[in-house]
Amino acid sequence: MDLTGAAHDLRTHLGDFLDRKRPDGVFHVQPGGPGSVPALADLEPPELHLDLLPETPTDDQQATLRRLGYSGSGPHWTHPGGWRLILPDHGSGWRAEQAALRDLLLHDPGAAHAYRTAHGHGGRAHADAALRPAALAHHARTVSLTPARQVAHLLAPLDAPWMIAAGYALDLHLGHTTRPHDDLDVIVPRGAQTRLPDLLSGWRLDTPVDGTYQPYAAPLDLPHHQIHARHPDLSGVLMLDLMLSDLSGGTWHYRRDPRITLPLAHARKVSPEGLPYLTPEAVLLFKAGAAGRDPRGKDQQDYQRVQPTLTAEARAWLHGALAHTSPGHPWLTSLK
Repeated sequence: MDLTGAAHDLRTHLGDFLDRKRPDGVFHVQPGGPGSVPALADLEPPELHLDLLPETPTDDQQATLRRLGYSGSGPHWTHPGGWRLILPDHGSGWRAEQAALRDLLLHDPGAAHAYRTAHGHGGRAHADAALRPAALAHHARTVSLTPARQVAHLLAPLDAPWMIAAGYALDLHLGHTTRPHDDLDVIVPRGAQTRLPDLLSGWRLDTPVDGTYQPYAAPLDLPHHQIHARHPDLSGVLMLDLMLSDLSGGTWHYRRDPRITLPLAHARKVSPEGLPYLTPEAVLLFKAGAAGRDPRGKDQQDYQRVQPTLTAEARAWLHGALAHTSPGHPWLTSLK
């Protein structure tokens, strides 16, 4: 069986989360690892990288994997057909990094040769690390802001202060691509959501509700705030994540605690090429995590990159917001 058939079997037997109205199943699966690159197929077995919900496989899901022939536990499984199954940590950014690395190795024979040499010297982890800068540079050349530009073109008729958020917003703030991203987050004023079905005609629109997908139907009322949008022509990311937000009264309100605000004129920045984005201190407030939860790995790395670029005013605002929402947060000391 090839990897395509194996991926089909996973969706069939574990269930496809995108089928809607189910709380578990395959969210995404893709080939990966050097063994999935023809020029490197002799180095290691090919891999399937599986995003499965819930993030920790249930006993029933593990039993299903074993019925399909897999052996293992936790994030690492093997199949007698000759491939590995990896369940990535959703918060690490590893899946997107591996996809960018694979794309480089598929399209650059010189990079594949360099990977082979590095693998011979130090194994998989060493080779991945050695080629990471080249993979990021390739991703910056071939993907970079392409998803953001595509969505900006679609949302241009929207007469409302929408803006790019999360990791892409930090890239716009820094002026360069810092890492591959799983998705593109865009803030849309809640009152403007009824325009979205027309602007995104031909897209699949889903609303996460109580851990399941439901077809999006406007208007979406509180506490629900997300619309996941997918289109086969959206390149470089898995989906567009539309975040409905309160921007009333010319003010940006922090969704997790609406008492924390910023004037919209300050919260909404515009890049030199005209892409609107959420100011970095507000992005980092989201990335700090909910109270009582440590930041995810990729969010911690984003903070370390961006924190030195914050103005004194931005640092003070983020310090005050974190002190209010997450007393004792590990970022507070470095923000003083």
